[in-house]
Amino acid sequence: MYSHHKFGHQWDHSPAPHVSYLVCALPRSGSSLLCDVLAGTELAGAPTEYFDRNQMEAFAREWEVSGTDRYLEALFARKTSPNGVFGLKAFIHQIEDVLGDRDLDAVFPDLRLVYVRRRDHVRQAVSWARASQTGQWASDLPVLRDGPASYDAQEIGELVARIESEEDRWEDLFARRGREPLRIDYEQLAPDPASAVRRVFDLVGIEAPPGFEPPAPTLRRQADELSEAWVRRYRDSVTSR
Repeated sequence: MYSHHKFGHQWDHSPAPHVSYLVCALPRSGSSLLCDVLAGTELAGAPTEYFDRNQMEAFAREWEVSGTDRYLEALFARKTSPNGVFGLKAFIHQIEDVLGDRDLDAVFPDLRLVYVRRRDHVRQAVSWARASQTGQWASDLPVLRDGPASYDAQEIGELVARIESEEDRWEDLFARRGREPLRIDYEQLAPDPASAVRRVFDLVGIEAPPGFEPPAPTLRRQADELSEAWVRRYRDSVTSR
């Protein structure tokens, strides 16, 4: 978990949420960047992967709750900002694993969806491959595995296919729900996260105080020249087939 989403980042005596939003995430899409800045505003809840199994178990122990419904009650009570806004981030498999076929709109009050994706699937897959190999999923987390990451064209290709599959699963959920999400592309988000935050505020109906400016991200960009070298190498291998 990055800094905004540690156990201590919660509010006591907050009202029940009157509006909520779900950041519909894909791996290495910029969703953590967006949630980092949203949490930093103190006006948009503290969105993170509350349906990640390890996080669920840790929070459940801390809050002494069991079962999905009790867990949700504790989330709403502790992670809703004082203006009544609750936010979370989830991958499609987390939604399916934890909630099954439950109606999202029956679980989360006045729910809005924010879909963060990346147009460049090759760069996304390269980022995913490097994070998987090193165990470093965010800039403020340590490298967990010994040795440098190594280029693997098969791995990158498989991750491109997984990205496309997960995009299809999200699109199917949007179609079944019958409402379009707010769509934010990484390529627009990364250079200007403040604009993306304002779009989320507009979607959710968050009123910012006069002169408000979103905070700078605490997360840093992880891509470097090695990432670009892998991208070039993979694209060259695809065009030469």
